[in-house]
Amino acid sequence: MSRLIIHFERWPSFRFLGVIALFGVILGFITPSYSDEELPQLGEHSSVNIDHEVNLGKGIYDQLLARGLIETNLLLNRYINDLGERLLSTLDSRVRDYHFFIVRDGSINAFALPGGYIGINAGLILSARTQHQLASVMAHEIAHVRLRHGVKLMEKSRSTSNTMLLTILAGLLAGGTELGAALVYGGTAGGQQAMINYTREFEYEADRMGINLLQSAGFDGRGMVEFFQILGKLSGNSDLGSIEYLRTHPVSDNRVSEAESRLLPNSVDSVGPDYFLLFQDYLMYILNDGVLPGSGQFRRALSKMKAGEEDTASKTLQKLYHGQSDNFWYGIAYAENLQMLDRKEKAEEVYRQLLEIYPDDYIISLQLLRLLKDSKRLDQALVIGRRLENRYSSNKAVFFELVDLYHLLDKSLMEMLAQADYHRLSGSPDLAIKLYSKVLDSPDIDLATESRIREKLAELRR
Repeated sequence: MSRLIIHFERWPSFRFLGVIALFGVILGFITPSYSDEELPQLGEHSSVNIDHEVNLGKGIYDQLLARGLIETNLLLNRYINDLGERLLSTLDSRVRDYHFFIVRDGSINAFALPGGYIGINAGLILSARTQHQLASVMAHEIAHVRLRHGVKLMEKSRSTSNTMLLTILAGLLAGGTELGAALVYGGTAGGQQAMINYTREFEYEADRMGINLLQSAGFDGRGMVEFFQILGKLSGNSDLGSIEYLRTHPVSDNRVSEAESRLLPNSVDSVGPDYFLLFQDYLMYILNDGVLPGSGQFRRALSKMKAGEEDTASKTLQKLYHGQSDNFWYGIAYAENLQMLDRKEKAEEVYRQLLEIYPDDYIISLQLLRLLKDSKRLDQALVIGRRLENRYSSNKAVFFELVDLYHLLDKSLMEMLAQADYHRLSGSPDLAIKLYSKVLDSPDIDLATESRIREKLAELRR
């Protein structure tokens, strides 16, 4: 297991988060007071203001993002969100969106923020052996959100001091640091211990819902049991005796036994190829500075790319891709390596071959768009950009690329409109409204565009 900590000390860590900066956000989640007549209903259909909950979670997420703690690679993000969406697909109803993200931290941890923001540390992903084990952790965190455990803590605060609850919540969020452990376990007051016990009850509830969610989505329920066992082995390792996930998700024999008792026979449903190990390899490639530990042809090729040995990497990646031309990971890595070798025409060929298999895929299309921009073939890039805009009108990454493309094409009005769309999707409504209004003031705007902008403005102002 030593491979899990190689180079991890170079990654950004929660210790840079500035826990004090989170206190104001978390305190806003704790302090609302309710009369006996307006106590919130608990559960997925609670009357608690979902928008308020989402804003709180997004506030913490934005702070993590601003400090470089969230991995933004589109390929990695899609894998983790596809996994999450598969779990969510079995829910009978949803009142919120869920957002899954990878935290650039080598510690073994995962957490659920208010509003459906679920973070999984890179260290935890690399400690898992299968997609089923990783999915079991995600299902557990989804259960925390769906059961509104954060809201229940807020209700509990009516009989517990806000300061105490704030301390515990801060400890839960700062689990990747010694400070986090100190905040959770540092006090001996009976009230604080009662709150810790209260949160442990949530673990059993989340386990029960999580394993049902896991198996309903066609994953192997043994993944949860296996991951408990992995955590148990790691906790006994002197080098990894301090497992952050265990501080906030303590594993007991009872939890393991209960999970085993809920296993269903033949629950596994194969949904497409399993690229989990390639996902792990690519995660290591993106996050590590040096040679990647471990074996496997794909990881060795990525390690050569990282070391600047693109010619050597190209031979392996070409062989892998030609042997499995529908493998998304092989194709993307091969095309990226070809671009490093300045073989842009060959890279374009690979991207277009992939698009024949995955029509209008936004990651492949964005990669091709960027390649065409670099090659100064702006009109061809614009064709792809407009197709992406029509198909992925809620994807801010698309508009980020369009802003630059319209700038290169000297289309200032379209550039401003793309900026407005980007800020709208990024959670900056005031700036989006300002830019939309400027576009409306232009005499060159057509009626169809004007109508779309006015609809967006009306939605933002609501």
